[in-house]
Amino acid sequence: MSARSGTPFVRPHSDFWLGLALVILGGIAAWMASGFDAMSRNYPIALSSAVIVLGALLVVKSRRPKAEIANFAIAGPVALIASLTLIAWIVALTYGLGYILPTFVMQAVFMTVCGVRGFGKVALIAAVITGVSYLAFIVGLGVRLPTTIAPWLM
Repeated sequence: MSARSGTPFVRPHSDFWLGLALVILGGIAAWMASGFDAMSRNYPIALSSAVIVLGALLVVKSRRPKAEIANFAIAGPVALIASLTLIAWIVALTYGLGYILPTFVMQAVFMTVCGVRGFGKVALIAAVITGVSYLAFIVGLGVRLPTTIAPWLM
């Protein structure tokens, strides 16, 4: 027990430190983006604000007494799979495979690696994330899509 608060001491774990790092990096990115011209700053400020909010939520969640301690035994393979998936996504975008299909596949892999089970559930979550990101970045923010080998691939 902590002498000052009278509550049990909750030791910070990986989620706390990751959330804190996201808040700091998001804050630095927002500060840097605030110096951009009015046309260029909206996207980076929106993105860095989202990083700050998600980092803060992670910090708050990790401080709850029932927060689980992260198991680092599987961190290496998960990081490798995530890295290879991101590289494959970048290659797919670069070589004209569109945005929707590579993004959907990337999200499905991420959901599976994160422990989401069931094909229907994985497909639904991947489709929602792909659709929301398409609407946010392509429609809402006007980010240009890479040139595709077939226009119907988007």
